[in-house]
Amino acid sequence: MLLFFVVILFQVNFLIADPLVQLPNGLIQGREATTFANKSYFAFEKIPYASPPVGALRFKAPQPAQDWDGTLNTTHLDVSCFQSLPGGSHSEDCLFVNVFTPELPVNGDNVSLAVMFYIHGGAFAVGSSMDAPPDLFVNNDVVLVTVNYRLGPFGFLSTQDDVISGNNGLKDQLLAIQWTHDNIHLFGGNPDQITIFGESAGSGSCAYHLLNQNSEGLFRGVILESGSFLCTGMFQRNSRSIAFGTAALLNSTFESSSDSEALLQFLQSVDAEELNTAAEEYNNLVTPAWDWDVSQGVMWAPVIEAKNPDAFLTKKMFGLLQAGNVLAVPTLMGFNSEENLFFNQDADVFKSWAETWDEDLNLIVPNDMQIVDEDDHAEMGRLIREIYTGGEPFADNLGAAIRYSSDTSFTRSIIKHAEIFSKYAKTYFYQFSYDGEFGSSPVHYDGAESVGHGAELSYLFCSGNGCDDGIYPEDDLITRNRLIKLWTNFAKYQNPTPEPSDLLQNITWPVLSTDQGDFLYLDIDKDLQIKNHPKESTYSKWTDLYDSLGYSDFDTY
Repeated sequence: MLLFFVVILFQVNFLIADPLVQLPNGLIQGREATTFANKSYFAFEKIPYASPPVGALRFKAPQPAQDWDGTLNTTHLDVSCFQSLPGGSHSEDCLFVNVFTPELPVNGDNVSLAVMFYIHGGAFAVGSSMDAPPDLFVNNDVVLVTVNYRLGPFGFLSTQDDVISGNNGLKDQLLAIQWTHDNIHLFGGNPDQITIFGESAGSGSCAYHLLNQNSEGLFRGVILESGSFLCTGMFQRNSRSIAFGTAALLNSTFESSSDSEALLQFLQSVDAEELNTAAEEYNNLVTPAWDWDVSQGVMWAPVIEAKNPDAFLTKKMFGLLQAGNVLAVPTLMGFNSEENLFFNQDADVFKSWAETWDEDLNLIVPNDMQIVDEDDHAEMGRLIREIYTGGEPFADNLGAAIRYSSDTSFTRSIIKHAEIFSKYAKTYFYQFSYDGEFGSSPVHYDGAESVGHGAELSYLFCSGNGCDDGIYPEDDLITRNRLIKLWTNFAKYQNPTPEPSDLLQNITWPVLSTDQGDFLYLDIDKDLQIKNHPKESTYSKWTDLYDSLGYSDFDTY
C-alpha cells in the first residue's frame, strides 16, 4: 500500500513538473531538462508545424498542421525525414519543429529571449534536427529551434513546370520559420529577434530565404556556415531529366514519356521506401566518382521554378543578389579553411580523381560559366589548373588539387556572396582555421590548410556528457566557448563583439566593406585575428576568369 502511494505521488509530481504550452492547434506537453552546466531548460520536441506530406500532398507545398484533441506528447523526437542514410526511423510524416528554451512565460509574463532557428545540412538529401542538441545555446540564454524538412526527391524533385514545381524542402523550412515567428512568444522567445542559421546545405537554405520576399519580417539576422546559393553544389541542374530518370527505374514507360502529370500520379502512388531507393540508385548512376566532392553540384537541391502560386524562387540567384533583390538583414558568414578535406579523406582515392581531372581539364570548369565553344572550354580548364599548379598535373600536387576542390565547391562562391551582399546589409565574415582535436580532419595534404567542412559543428553542438569541459583539451574548450559566444552575441545584439571581452581577446570584429579595396575578416584559430582578403592567392584569379567571359548572367558562381 505504501509503495502504491509512493508511485501515485511520483506520477503526480511528474505531471506537475511537465511543462504545458497551449498552441493554436492544441495543447502540448514538453519536459524539463538540465544542461551539462546544470542549467534547467524546457524541451518540446516533435511539434507538428505542417500536415503530413503524404498521398496527394507528396511533392506539394506544405499545408499547415491540423488541430488535435487532448494533450500532445512533445517530449521526444524519434523520426527523421526519408533519406539515403541507413539506420534510424525515417518517415514521410516528419515535419516537426523542436523548441528548447531556458524560460517559459508564467502568468502571461513577457520573457522575450533571442531565438536561433537552426537548419541542418546534408546535401539536401540527409540529416535530421536530432543532430543539433541545445546545451550550449541554452547556457547562453537563447531559445533554440530546430526543424525537419523534406529531403532528397521528397523535398527537391522537380519537373520544371507547374506540376511538380520543386523546392518543397525550402517551403517546409519557410512554413516552420513562419510557425516560429507566430508561436515562439509562447515559449519565452521574442518573435522580433529571430536569427536563422545553418551549415552546408542548411547554410545554403538560409541564404535562399534571403531571396524569398515571403520571408520578409520573419527573421532579423542570418548566420551562414559554409554555404551559399552561389555554391555549385547548392543548385540542381537538369532537374526534369533527374525526375524522369528516377521514375524510369521504377516504371520503364518513363524512359520515353514526358508527361509530367502521369509522372506525378505514378510517383504519388509509389511506396516511399521504393522511391527513396530509386533516387539513391539514380544518383549513383549519374554522379561520377570524381564529383562526389560536390565540385559540380549534388543531385537533389533547390531549383529555379516555373512561375506558379507557390513558387519559392523563379529567377537566377546571382542576378537577384547583384541587383540587391535580397532581404537586407545583418549576416554573419564564412567558411572553414580547407572545406573539401571532409570529402577527400582517402589520399589514394583523391589522387585517382586528380588524375581524372588531369586527363580531361574540361571536368574542372564550373557549369555556371556556360561556355559552349569546345576550344574555349578546354582553354578555361587549362587556365583554372594554372592558378593552382602553374600548369603541372594535379596528381603530382594533391595540396593544390584539394585547394581547387575547396575553392570551387565553397570558398569562391561564399566570398563572392559576401562581397556583393555587404553592399546592402551589415555583414561579418570569418574563416574557421582552428585545427583542434574535436573537429580534426584525419588527412592533411601538403600545401593546403587543415580544417574541413563541418568541423565547427563539433564546437557548437553537444549534449550531456559530450559537453563535459573535462573531455576537451584547453584550446578546444576555449574555441568552443568563443564560437558559441560570437554566434549568440550576434543573435542577441546583431553584433558578434558588442563590447570588450577577455574570452574574445578584446577584439572588435569589423563590418565587411570592400569599398576601399579591403576585405577584412575574423580568422578563428587558436587566437582570434583580424585579417584581410581570404584566399587571396586564388580568389582574385577566379574573378578575373569570370570577368573575362564578358557576361554575368550566372546562376551560381
